[in-house]
Amino acid sequence: MPRPLIRHLIDAVPTAVLPMAAGVGLAALSAPQPDAAMALLRGLAVTLLLTLPSLAVGTALGTLAGAWAAVAPRSPGGLFGRLLAGAGPLLPGFLLAALATLAVRVGASPTPLGWTALAIPAACQAARLARPAMDRALGPGPEGGAVRMARGLGLDERAVLRHHALPQAVAPVMRGLRAAVLAAMVGAVALESLLDLPGAGALMIDAARAGTASGAVPALVALGGLTALLAALGLAVRDWIDPANHSSTPYEGA
Repeated sequence: MPRPLIRHLIDAVPTAVLPMAAGVGLAALSAPQPDAAMALLRGLAVTLLLTLPSLAVGTALGTLAGAWAAVAPRSPGGLFGRLLAGAGPLLPGFLLAALATLAVRVGASPTPLGWTALAIPAACQAARLARPAMDRALGPGPEGGAVRMARGLGLDERAVLRHHALPQAVAPVMRGLRAAVLAAMVGAVALESLLDLPGAGALMIDAARAGTASGAVPALVALGGLTALLAALGLAVRDWIDPANHSSTPYEGA
């Protein structure tokens, strides 16, 4: 594992683990159920397994599709990238959650639907950020200088795209990961409740509906820690892929 990635994860441990430990401790001390702490730990694991693969797969596919939409906009892959880039504002999380709920009621499996419902917004955001960045990398402006130089040196077209243009398309996607993490966590809370998945978000919603703050507050605190962990992981991956943008750089919203 690259050293910068390890360093960022080590730095994130106190910020992420302490709220999760505090939430589990609160559940053990204040929740009426004797196994509330273990239930919250299991719920955090379910939420992590729901959000992390969705973010990773959705962001990767959206980045590639958005970049390809700039390279070959009329190809099937380019049309798919353009569709993703334009569909983001039309596909809010609650609409995807409602569609997933309807699919579960007709017999579909809830876990794959949950992954898909969280991956689609991440893919839409990644495509929306990657497409204009790839356009600029391939265009006549200053950002396309490295690509023009590589072509002038006689490098293979695929090597130029892979080593010079694609990194410029990936950079803004990496800077937008924090927003994608927050959106995924909010979506996960809704999906767990609607699809009856035993995650920490569902525990929080169920406790809130029952009017028991002793069950809702620990889950909320622990979810805050899990969100911090995912955001830190996103920053570490961003700095690994795009060393010019470190975590000390002010966040640029999507």
